[in-house]
Amino acid sequence: MSLYDVQSYEDQVNALSGISMHRPKVILVGQKVGSGSGALFVKDLRKDQFLSRIPVVFIADSEDFRIVDQLRELGIKDKLVKPYTRSMLLAAISQHINGRIERAWEQLPSLQRKALESSLSAFNGIADEIAKGNPLPYGEISESCAAVVDVVHNNQLSSLMHQIMDHDNFTYVHSLRFSALMALFGSAIGLPKEQQILVASGGMVHDLGKMTIPRAVLNKQGALTSAEWKLLRNHVTVSEKMIATNGAIPKGVATIVSHHHERLDGSGYPRQLSASELNQLSRMSGIIDVFCALTDRRPYKRTMAAHVALEIMATEMNAQLDMDLLFRFKEILLDTVDFVPAEAATP
Repeated sequence: MSLYDVQSYEDQVNALSGISMHRPKVILVGQKVGSGSGALFVKDLRKDQFLSRIPVVFIADSEDFRIVDQLRELGIKDKLVKPYTRSMLLAAISQHINGRIERAWEQLPSLQRKALESSLSAFNGIADEIAKGNPLPYGEISESCAAVVDVVHNNQLSSLMHQIMDHDNFTYVHSLRFSALMALFGSAIGLPKEQQILVASGGMVHDLGKMTIPRAVLNKQGALTSAEWKLLRNHVTVSEKMIATNGAIPKGVATIVSHHHERLDGSGYPRQLSASELNQLSRMSGIIDVFCALTDRRPYKRTMAAHVALEIMATEMNAQLDMDLLFRFKEILLDTVDFVPAEAATP
């Protein structure tokens, strides 16, 4: 529910009525629907010329050849068997919503394709490992971020950014943009490649805690209530707990996770740290955090052009951000990346 608006129904009558009114992109059907069976419910869906076009993912309670035969007769190819992982569910849904986008990745140059496919796989697998009681899979994250660094070094970053623009997993898209921009920033200030991979990895995991926040809060168009604001701010603490499951996480990665919302004037969160307490990585991640907040594509706001965002950061936020670092970031960014083509700068 951190990724999608989800509507649940307990029985067949309410489900058919609700689905007819609010056409979903994907329908998840359990083996039992109210007092009836999920297979019979799908048969009723198939009788409606409009509802029959909506993809169905069937959730089976166990492996049962009878269910397999029923699904084959209904033409349903997507089936999950309990217990299933979060990433399996996301993959089943995403192939219908993001299938066109992800299939297009297959035609990309090898560096871009590797960066996109490996980062998405690593990102979606994080929650699975933590749910199993395993440490955060930092090795996989670092490996995918090495591919992101290679994309930066080969001047393919603009193309990479455009490939994820319409993907609906906003937290993943934001995390990959953050990761790539940290890699670019690291290259601009002369960090060795190993350190560029580290800062990119910090960018990839900096917002993991947002996986626990409902989409309705993340994408709320109006002002957040005090309770919602507290929940949103708490994502930093949740992210810290997630990365703490792996004792081998580099200190620099932990710094990026903990400090990306802190500001030089002490106005940030969660600890209201000030300039003397924020090192170079803290300041870099703060700059990228603000830049992404202004330029990310979100349902509740227009996309802002990069040069406009940078101007706002330099004039209205000069007390909160490191201006020397911002100048170096601006210098390389505008020479390297075209973030907002005209057709994307619309609501």
